[in-house]
Amino acid sequence: MATDPAVIKHLLRRTEYVARPARVTALSAGSLDAAIDNILDFTGIDTTLPAAIDHTDSANQYDQYVFAAQWWHDRMVDSPKPMQEKMTFFWHGHFTSAWNKVNDTLMMTHQNKLYRDNAVGNFYTLTQAMALEPAMLVYLDNQDNSSGSPNENFARELMELFTLGIGNYAESDVEASARAWTGFGIDWTDGSPTYGQYKFYPGDHDNGNKTFFGTTKNWDGPGIITEILVNNPTKKLIAARYIIGKLWEHFAHPGPPTAVLDALTPGFAANWDIKAMLKAMFLRAEFYSTTALQGLVRTPVDWVTALMYHSGLRSADLNPQWYTDTMGQEPWNPPNVAGWKDNAYFINTSTMGARAEFAAQISYLILPTWDHVKTETIANAIADMANLFDLNPLSTPTSNAMTSYLTAQRAAEHQGYWEPRNLLMMSMLAPELHVA
Repeated sequence: MATDPAVIKHLLRRTEYVARPARVTALSAGSLDAAIDNILDFTGIDTTLPAAIDHTDSANQYDQYVFAAQWWHDRMVDSPKPMQEKMTFFWHGHFTSAWNKVNDTLMMTHQNKLYRDNAVGNFYTLTQAMALEPAMLVYLDNQDNSSGSPNENFARELMELFTLGIGNYAESDVEASARAWTGFGIDWTDGSPTYGQYKFYPGDHDNGNKTFFGTTKNWDGPGIITEILVNNPTKKLIAARYIIGKLWEHFAHPGPPTAVLDALTPGFAANWDIKAMLKAMFLRAEFYSTTALQGLVRTPVDWVTALMYHSGLRSADLNPQWYTDTMGQEPWNPPNVAGWKDNAYFINTSTMGARAEFAAQISYLILPTWDHVKTETIANAIADMANLFDLNPLSTPTSNAMTSYLTAQRAAEHQGYWEPRNLLMMSMLAPELHVA
């Protein structure tokens, strides 16, 4: 059974950054169920890290960061299954670590690979592995958490931001969890073959009884995660609802409908299967509602990825990591442990100015290919831009603005350098391109 191409285009814009024409044609030929399965199937995708960032070169951290940022941007554009990168970036903003604190290429890129390899795997498995990643141990200071001096940073964020949300635990639970996570650190022994890797230090672990969610025993760190996500019936439902809500806001719109949360929570809490939960989410009628179709602003990374695809340019041409920084979303460097927000967070005079600078750079680089639009009729010039950036259907305000601009330009006989360049910029800054 075929699927409406408009439905597939919406699904692809949300899951693969852009609706590539070949993908729309192929996926529209079958059912929506089959299309979602295809989008979520990452079989055969190579996740090997490039040699340039599969080690830490302390003398060249800056160069390694630039390489890693550009490699990831290009991967978002060129991966045969971009949804894998969308989910990698989601986990990067959820289980947050930042390069500017961790300051270690190997730690950051191996954490990134963990998120990619488990992008649509098992949430419980991913959470357990995330907790022992050196990047996380450094970022939230658990490497310094010992029985003599408990550090609550990771213990708190594990519940507040990673699993349960505010209001679903007590301060005493944070204190107990912090004690449970003592001794989980990193091997900093010079010359050790496991230098920089996770290491458990029994002498630093608090072996005393701790009361967590009302149960008193000698808890350890991984047992805390198991209690939240497996053994405590109430908490695991809270966690499932919390994660589903964040994913809905990432892919659909702010304010997940109660009906969606109610329907998806029990199944997700039962097995923590991320792929199955996402499929159920993308099959919901609410995902294709008017609210969803109009309700999500492209994040800076999503917008940059779309423009790189449409323009044919890549990171070596554009250095996108410097632009996304001023747009408010620099890959590898979330602003804080809460990660990035969505929608209005990215729309203000400062961030839109940064988007304009990026659009100006692209328009300058691709102008030779599109200089001919100044010789076309106004209607054809606008149609070329709409087709180039997948703006169809073009809204009346955008169409009128472009028409007015070209009419005034041509009346003044200013059909020179600036007309096609400004038309390119107007297209990239059109509201249609800022909505996913």
